[in-house]
Amino acid sequence: MKLIKDYIKAHKYSVILLYWIFHSVWYELLRIGYLDDNVLLIESPLDADIPFCEWFIIPYCTWYFCIAAIVVYPLFKSDRREFLRSNLVLMGAMLIPMFICTFVPNGIDMALRPDFETLGRDNILIDMVKIIYNADTPPRNVMPSMHVSVSFAMFFVILQSKTMCKRVYAKILSGIWCVMIAASTVFIKQHSILDVYAGIAVAVVVALIGYIGERIYDKRKAQK
Repeated sequence: MKLIKDYIKAHKYSVILLYWIFHSVWYELLRIGYLDDNVLLIESPLDADIPFCEWFIIPYCTWYFCIAAIVVYPLFKSDRREFLRSNLVLMGAMLIPMFICTFVPNGIDMALRPDFETLGRDNILIDMVKIIYNADTPPRNVMPSMHVSVSFAMFFVILQSKTMCKRVYAKILSGIWCVMIAASTVFIKQHSILDVYAGIAVAVVVALIGYIGERIYDKRKAQK
């Protein structure tokens, strides 16, 4: 415990990690507090044309581990700038969807999800999908998709990073991974395609704000 206290004292900026606790509580309060008759159901004709594919549960679940890695990795490297950039950009990619979901409660129709009894197959991947469904039923807080907004925000962070994914091929792979996560949200029927479009838009806005803010900060610092 003393070691942790000493580390926080030496790296005061690390306290922003407390946001993730706040976010988790906020998300759950919204999800369980919605009244069904006040929820805007997000749907598109394209949703019915996208088949259910349980294999996409794999990239969908990697999202949680990759957030932890990108948020914490610069902390272990004691790289204050990259730590703050990673956390602030990802926080922005979550805060905007949370504010939208707070003031415009939304979700998807349960009918979008497959009927496993008539699906005709059963395997460990489908069992994983069922676990996700059980934890997120009814599906709420869908637009913009935080899986998508955060994934693309992480990709933008990696492109700027000097310590993460230094090689070009690693950045390309991270971009492919980002697209796979976005695709996973619709292939396992957790989101409408409209949520994906909105999530990408949020990520672009947050990345631009972060990039411009960093340039302004560097310019002012150089002038002093």
